Amino acid sequence: MEKKAIKYIAALSLLSVVFSLASCKKDEVNLDLQHDYFGLKEKAFVEYKVTYMFHDSLLGKHDTINYFIKTVVADTVLDNLGRVAQKFYRYQRKDNTKPWVVKDLWSAIIVDNRAELVEENQRVVKLVFIPTEDKVWDMNAFNGLGKQEVTYSGIGESRSYNGLNFGETVTVEQEDFTTLIDRRRAYEVYAKGVGMVYKVQRDLKYKFGSPKPIKGEEYFYEVVNFGVQ
Repeated sequence: MEKKAIKYIAALSLLSVVFSLASCKKDEVNLDLQHDYFGLKEKAFVEYKVTYMFHDSLLGKHDTINYFIKTVVADTVLDNLGRVAQKFYRYQRKDNTKPWVVKDLWSAIIVDNRAELVEENQRVVKLVFIPTEDKVWDMNAFNGLGKQEVTYSGIGESRSYNGLNFGETVTVEQEDFTTLIDRRRAYEVYAKGVGMVYKVQRDLKYKFGSPKPIKGEEYFYEVVNFGVQ
């Protein structure tokens, strides 16, 4: 009886281990890496209203220009590393009455839990997965633009732009540098199932003690439409 009892207990222990391993594998399979923050789905598009501001006090210029940009994920292409990526078209037009004109053809890929965009022939790491506030990465790790460490903030926050509501977004904090004469600020907001929905990029120079920039540029991208075409 004693030997049978020992065998029975051993069998139960083995079954317990097997079920535990199976459960772990199941959890791994069902883990949501949240790749859909990048919005890399064929035929998906996003339209933005872009505001560009140019400052140069020496020339007496503080100009504002508005136009529209549309991005479209297309079929596959080989990127600058010979990997199979997605074509990433960028179109531009001055206003809603004008036709879209192709501006750029970039490429985008998700590999090794990184979302990369080859823009102006420079490979930039836009996102790393799963988004958490303790993640830090060099967005220029694979190009020659110089190290630039970026982080996440506002993970899972709901946001609205131009009457469009996004239940889950994440902000990529790219740069936040301020002195008495310099102001550089850059960040991008990504929405689940869509991709980038908002972007700010400022590089400004100030005269000491003045709140108005004397030189520099500002870009603002704000989503106005998105979907699958």
